[in-house]
Amino acid sequence: MNDLRYALRTLAKSPGFTAVVVLTLALGIGANTAIFSVVNGVLLTPLPYRDPSRLVVVWESKGTSTHNVVNPANYMDWHDRATSFSGLALTTWRSLTFTGEQAEEVQGRAVTPDFFGVVGATPLLGRTFNADESRPNSPRVIVLSEALWRRRFGADRTIVGRAVPVAGETARVVGVMPSSFSPMPLGHEEYWEPMVLDWSNRARTGRYAMALGRVKDGVTVERAQTEMSRIARQLESEYPDYDTGWGTTVVPLMEQVVGGSRRTILLILGAVSLVLLIACANVANLMLARAASRERELAVRAAVGAPRWRLVRQALVESVILALAGGAAGALLAGWAVHLLVRATPPEVPRLADIHLNLTVLAVTALVSMVAGVLFGLPAALSRSDAAIQDLHAATTRTTAGVPAVRLRGALVIAQVSLAIVLLVGAGLLVRSLQRLIAVDPGFDPADISAMTITLPRVTYTDSLRRFAFYERLLERVRNLPGVQSAGIISRLPMTPGNAVTALTVVGRPEAAPGEAPAAAIRVVDPGYFAAMRIPLERGRSLAPSDRIGGAPVAVISEAMAHELWPGEAPIGQHVKVEWRHPTASVEIVGVVADSRHDGLDAAFEPTLFYPFAQESQQSTMSLVLRSKLPPATLTRMVRATVSEMDKGVPVADAVTMYHHIAETMADRRYPAFVLGLFAALALTLAAVGIYGVLSYTVGQRTHEIGVRVALGARPVDVLRTVLGGGLRLTLSGVALGSMAAGLAAGALGKLLYGVHPLDPVTFAIVPLVLVGVALLAMAAPARRAARVDPMVALRSE
Repeated sequence: MNDLRYALRTLAKSPGFTAVVVLTLALGIGANTAIFSVVNGVLLTPLPYRDPSRLVVVWESKGTSTHNVVNPANYMDWHDRATSFSGLALTTWRSLTFTGEQAEEVQGRAVTPDFFGVVGATPLLGRTFNADESRPNSPRVIVLSEALWRRRFGADRTIVGRAVPVAGETARVVGVMPSSFSPMPLGHEEYWEPMVLDWSNRARTGRYAMALGRVKDGVTVERAQTEMSRIARQLESEYPDYDTGWGTTVVPLMEQVVGGSRRTILLILGAVSLVLLIACANVANLMLARAASRERELAVRAAVGAPRWRLVRQALVESVILALAGGAAGALLAGWAVHLLVRATPPEVPRLADIHLNLTVLAVTALVSMVAGVLFGLPAALSRSDAAIQDLHAATTRTTAGVPAVRLRGALVIAQVSLAIVLLVGAGLLVRSLQRLIAVDPGFDPADISAMTITLPRVTYTDSLRRFAFYERLLERVRNLPGVQSAGIISRLPMTPGNAVTALTVVGRPEAAPGEAPAAAIRVVDPGYFAAMRIPLERGRSLAPSDRIGGAPVAVISEAMAHELWPGEAPIGQHVKVEWRHPTASVEIVGVVADSRHDGLDAAFEPTLFYPFAQESQQSTMSLVLRSKLPPATLTRMVRATVSEMDKGVPVADAVTMYHHIAETMADRRYPAFVLGLFAALALTLAAVGIYGVLSYTVGQRTHEIGVRVALGARPVDVLRTVLGGGLRLTLSGVALGSMAAGLAAGALGKLLYGVHPLDPVTFAIVPLVLVGVALLAMAAPARRAARVDPMVALRSE
């Protein structure tokens, strides 16, 4: 207790020193606390389901595609044959248009009745589905999420059992799920409906679902995978035309939820840990300087009988007090930083709602603060205990620091520079990768393009003719809106991840072996789409308004498809068949357009086949693309008004610019570059402060020596060279060590880089130059002060 009181009094006498140390630690500990909040919320907190460690996702797989959607008939056979699961449910993605005063399209899932039992979820109100409600032609029922229940229905508890208007019909609400029931992977569902399955009909057409299972007690994921692989081989032999080459992949649900985010989050955690080490090194240097300035006091205490362990304990008590104060300030800073991180985090990062400060995070912060206190306080504590007590006068009048202390302070500066180099190189590589990615040509002109999604209720628009008539009238009106230069529609916007391909047959060629048929992405567009997106026609003709139902089926293909299927041949006039669209009829290739990217800027051009919407108007949901200089909000308002005049029950999603849409696809690269760049800038600042502090202290300690040298004839430029030379030696040593460490660590960034080698020579050349430049700026003030030392004043003060 005496040590505690003495430490508090001593620190109160040096408010400037105390404030600098607490602020430095607050930055390092606060940054670590914020990032650990992300780690805890995303990686460490169990999923909000009953016994979540036993939940798995089952996908189909083929070749390098290990997470492919599931065919319902295959699922039925899995369900009947697999013994590793206590429950196996099937889900798929759906949307529903709630009508009334304001039409709203809501994302949801269709699920088999056992879905809620498999995950162990209990409704907040009402019940979930029964087996009868999943049979064909059953009355429509839905379960609402708590968020949708509160937003659209005002948290009305009497909603259970009532029919609500949806897309030209009604659906009866049977239950409400609590807010703790999180959406499944790859979705943002706000309602659930029964998935209709006819267990007596196992015809294999299409893959579009996701299986969710709960393994039995004592069954490992590996054992479940072995069994599912065996069943997949059975199905391959039983249904060779459909299942040849297809297998299964069993993935723990936690791994599916976290996905590729784990690597990025751990990478950022490692980076922010380096920032804390730099902060600790900085504070350790300050503590060493403070210990040197208190040598007389410590010598007196030792002379009157204070043992060495008592001096060490006193120093550590001061360090821990400073660390805890820094930790408290860091926790406050982390509260703001977590809010900023969540807002800046792309929506693809899972479990954003679970990222917050809690007792676990604060406990870790306290532990980190204690460890940091010992870490940066120990060198100073040991330095104090070695104070000479034999010659009090020498301790009082010493003008230069002891050699061990000087070397230790130099080593700490070298460590700071080395760690800063590692962070700066990592940030530089990610920034250069992002620059390369942004420079990639998407294959269309995104300038002045806005897009919005429109969904037609299938109950109202029951056939292709009605859907085509609606979109044809809409396009005619939209193209006449003021400020709209051109417009078109497409079934799936380019640069939308999750691009699926479909097998096809080239007419006139031998039929491919099962599982080896060529494939292409399928898009449905109107003739104005290519002009609106400025995708040039390369050969043949584009789609025309005359390409309608009743005419010869036609299609336009991309250059990638022409090159893959007809290398060195003319694709115009060739015919292909897409089995699931045209079991018997073929379509004629009438034109070839330039390639455009569908999966993202970092993805290769995919073979793509474009159907004319007038002939393939099976799509209820289409994306409307508009070339206009008007703001997206204005376009949304104008299009909504136009659609409302045509049909008030048709929802229109908010417009987004194509630049924003592209930026969202780069979020997994942009976010780590932003965070790592932020920490690298902080590390560079702390390293510069460390260099400045060491040189300032050195100049102060050597003022008498410098005065003697100047009195004996040394020029100011000689003094300047000496001080700068000492600082540069430390900096260049740190740069050399840091560059080697960065070269070893750069491989961890491999999957986050595009078009940039982990040992990129440009980055490894620019980063050291930047750091040396900043170091020289930090050295300027101490060096200038040393060069201006007046020998008379220096000698007189001594």
